[in-house]
Parts: sequence; C-alpha cells; structure tokens
Amino acid sequence: MSGILHIVYGTQTGTAEELAFDIEKLTKDKGVSCQVFELDDISMDKLQEISKLMIVTSTTGDGEVPDNGLTFWENLSSLTKLNLSNLKYGVLALGDSSHYDFCNAGKIIDDKLKELGANRILDRQECDFDTEGSMEWSEKFLSLI
Repeated sequence: MSGILHIVYGTQTGTAEELAFDIEKLTKDKGVSCQVFELDDISMDKLQEISKLMIVTSTTGDGEVPDNGLTFWENLSSLTKLNLSNLKYGVLALGDSSHYDFCNAGKIIDDKLKELGANRILDRQECDFDTEGSMEWSEKFLSLI
C-alpha cells in the first residue's frame, strides 16, 4: 500500500470531486497507482499508513471544510501528536477570492499536516473560482512523488 498515491477530496458542489477523478485519469496516463477517497474516508490511523497524499478541497460557508471532510478535519485538528514524517503530500485548494476566507479549508489542512511533521513536496495551489492551473500543478506534483 505504501507506494499508492491517495487522492482525497472535500467537496460541497462536486467540483473538487470531479477534479480528483480527472487527476486520477492523469495518474493512470503517467503509470502512477492511485486511489480516490472522500476526506471523511480517511481515519487518522489510515493517514499514518499513507506515504503519498494529494488533497483536493473546496471551501464552504465562512471558510469551512466541506461536509464530506468535516469528520476528517475535526479528528485532524484535535491532534497534537501524530507521526506523519513518512507522508509526502500536496494540497490543491479551490475557492473564490471574493470571499474573506479564500481557500481556507485547504490552508488549514495544509498547515495542520505540516505541523504534524508531514512533508509538503509542492506549495499549495489555490484556484480562484475554477480549476485553472490545477492540472499543471498535478503534473508537477506527480513528477515529485
């Protein structure tokens, strides 16, 4: 399982989910094995077993994590210790810059993973209102894992 890229998404309207599956197609073209999950499908125990992780998340409401990622975020944010030193990850954040908390869900997840010792291999990509730049970022991410 250690060599598999896990693509996890948090979505409110379906855009992040659709993008996660588009990226899955890209990984197949590149010969990278991957699995796609909703954020809430990833327990903290499972998170510790993952070595390669791409998070694709939108932001909802007043800067919140989407509904299908709330349990993941509540579990992650409550931790002070979790050994994630084996985790290589990147965050693709979707948002709307007209909102005060632009891409906040991606920012807070990114910051917390880093705080817990995970290794960010590519700076967070923040997409404004659409997914422009996301496939280029994904290609670069895949070349680094």
